[in-house]
Amino acid sequence: MKRYSLTSSSFTGEVIFVFNDFNLLESFDTSGAQLSEKQQIFILRELPRELYEMERVVGNSTSAKLTELSAELSFEMFWKRYKAPLNSKKKQAENCWKRLTHARRSLAYKFIPIYESRMEPGVAKLYAETYLNSGPWINQI
Repeated sequence: MKRYSLTSSSFTGEVIFVFNDFNLLESFDTSGAQLSEKQQIFILRELPRELYEMERVVGNSTSAKLTELSAELSFEMFWKRYKAPLNSKKKQAENCWKRLTHARRSLAYKFIPIYESRMEPGVAKLYAETYLNSGPWINQI
């Protein structure tokens, strides 16, 4: 199963789409997005039955973005991969993590090795909570 997050600058939040192993739509969830009536109608009218249709619809949009979500991406996975500095506050970082959408969690997680490779010698790594709040991973992947 593949999960995707649809985000756009024209609405707040995300719409989750789930496709099966044959790339057929299994379910979708709009509860995490604040959609206008017109946007809801558009999603229902243009609802993709297959993944390639979803990619086509998003490709025709200037503001929509489709992000594949990692299965079961937990805060513990992030914490372990980030290898936070000693003074990072784990509980505070976890609260920051919970406030992120699924798509942003995935981006934050995937950007860790890129962030680490771009660090200047002698410059301290951001605390985990600062990394999540400041979002250096936004629009970078």
